[in-house]
Amino acid sequence: MATSCFGLSLAWLPGETFFSLCSRLHFLSGHLRPAATTEQLFSLSERCIKHDVPCGLDAFERNTSGLWGEAISIIEQRTIFPFFSPFQSDSSVAAALVQIRGPSLGPLKYQLGLVCGGFGADHPLRACRSCMARDLDSCGVSYWHLSHQYPGVVVCPEHSEVLCECSQNRRWCGRFTWTMPCAGTLRDSDYGAITSLERERLAQLASVCRELGSLGLAKHFDPVVVAQLYRKWLPTESAAQSLLTHISPLRRFRPYGGLPSTETAATSFISQMVRSPRRHIHPLKHLMMITWLFGEVSSFAVCHDVACAQRKALSALPASPPVPDVSVSPANRKGHPRPKRLKPEFRAHLLSRLAEGTAKNEICREFQLTISTVNKLLRAERGVQASWEARRMALDQADHRLRWAELQSRFPSHSLTELRRECQSLYTWLHRHDREWLYAQASQVPKPARNPNPRVDWESRDDGLQRELEAEIIRRFGSDQNLCLKQSQIFSLLPRLAQRLERRDRYPRTRAYMKLLFK
Repeated sequence: MATSCFGLSLAWLPGETFFSLCSRLHFLSGHLRPAATTEQLFSLSERCIKHDVPCGLDAFERNTSGLWGEAISIIEQRTIFPFFSPFQSDSSVAAALVQIRGPSLGPLKYQLGLVCGGFGADHPLRACRSCMARDLDSCGVSYWHLSHQYPGVVVCPEHSEVLCECSQNRRWCGRFTWTMPCAGTLRDSDYGAITSLERERLAQLASVCRELGSLGLAKHFDPVVVAQLYRKWLPTESAAQSLLTHISPLRRFRPYGGLPSTETAATSFISQMVRSPRRHIHPLKHLMMITWLFGEVSSFAVCHDVACAQRKALSALPASPPVPDVSVSPANRKGHPRPKRLKPEFRAHLLSRLAEGTAKNEICREFQLTISTVNKLLRAERGVQASWEARRMALDQADHRLRWAELQSRFPSHSLTELRRECQSLYTWLHRHDREWLYAQASQVPKPARNPNPRVDWESRDDGLQRELEAEIIRRFGSDQNLCLKQSQIFSLLPRLAQRLERRDRYPRTRAYMKLLFK
């Protein structure tokens, strides 16, 4: 058992992350290979383990006999996952917990909106040198603090110092390893002098990130209410300019480089946040809006809870009954049908016509009845109502399929997107009620040729990246001549370089320059 190997004296340190505890267990175990510790703690290969969002928590709890707590409490109190959960639905959080507790994360980061969120899905380990010195004096060891690991935290919430980034466990550094913060693996920031406004804004972000992460797994923000609150609290004039003023001190810091820099981009950003959400949105985008409009997460949460309570109270109110027009007696209205009892033969014939799926408006014309009478009759005859609904669905389905086939025959060279534009209501009905058939038909539709985005100037990007790398090399080594660097060393100098070079068909000048550095 892992407990007998590691001993019973090792306890959680204040604010320590789960990865930090496992790293300490690795060093205490005496294992030479990280894989041995990973197998002992998680019964997994080290290739399955990530330092930011872990997996295999159920196996960890089982292998350690619950010595360091249950899996769910570790996830909630010792990982960064609670940072993402408040803006996820209950079902999304439940599914994510299954993946974290299981043997593989799968596409969890994509499902949480990290891959396409604009802030990156790679969360490097970060540490504060003042915290390291204090921890070494008080605890005998420096360790990873949870408050430093939340995405978007650039400065230490306690000391307001810019955090150092670890060069290990990055996508470009090689294999996974259990590691603790130490001078040899930490890289100082290259931000230069930081203004008081920048430091103030970064400290605010560090505070709200920690505040969001401390809400726990039980707190969920209704996305519809969130969008309504953003719309309600928007400045009445120059909203885009106000947002730019708020976020401009952040853009030169990682991972905020993709924030809007023009009024057009800011307007688009605001439009995305105030409309009803169609997909998962990165929490940092919400924090940009919250710090801009509310200042703190706690203030936003209070407004959210009040809005939800008001919405719930309104939905609980009974609907107001229609006020009858008593100015003229119904009996004296010209052409007003008088209430009558349906005779058995008449009723039987009416029910048979309904069971066939005849449209309600045709029934009203054929039998001289009001739509209210037809609806009451259907509610009274549940079997006939089920038969009518099934038959109507079959007829509607056949009609919509025929219309879609006719649309395809009219535009045989159109792609699915182009066909959708031709008749949006037809596509919407099929997508809602006959999705499998629609997808089968869509697989036969010709796909449009994918042309490179003409708006992206790849040559300019290549030149800029090459110049940025050259400037960083000269700043660190004084010259870029006669160097013999490893790929991991180059990537550590410019962390975003690895992500850019994933486009293997782009950046030829930068790649050629890197080859010179390898010699």
